[in-house]
Amino acid sequence: MSASLEHELEREVNKMQEHYQKTVQNAMTQLDKEYLRKMQAAYFRCGMKCCDDQSSSVSEVQRCIEHCEAPLSQAHSFMQNELAAFQNRLQQCSTECSNRARDNLKSDPTDEDIKKAQRQAFDCSKTCLDSHLSKGLPALVERLQSQLRKLKTDQLKLVQ
Repeated sequence: MSASLEHELEREVNKMQEHYQKTVQNAMTQLDKEYLRKMQAAYFRCGMKCCDDQSSSVSEVQRCIEHCEAPLSQAHSFMQNELAAFQNRLQQCSTECSNRARDNLKSDPTDEDIKKAQRQAFDCSKTCLDSHLSKGLPALVERLQSQLRKLKTDQLKLVQ
């Protein structure tokens, strides 16, 4: 394979990865600002109430604080699981692209055949990425917002 094509593909892959990371990071930052930080503040307020109760035993205060923390822990866990599933689906799509390109190669491929297969795998992977960012990410954010809204509402009941 020519060095120029190899470098071109490498640059394009790096550009795609940066775009993916930036787009996902922006979405997660927005969720953090909109939900998680508020939930964390509510957790601390709830914990302060637990500690302010001078009639409670040490174990009661500990249980109270753990109870306050549950919605925030559930939110973090849910977000991590959903994001991991999203990334796994993207990886599976990209792997399928590579497998398809490899399956299309002849038994004794020429350099030109290999270049064509690499380009095919790259283009297919780019389509996967574009689809995941344009359709999958908004769906992921919507699921996360829905669950975080519910957890935040549940948490507010604890603080009052």
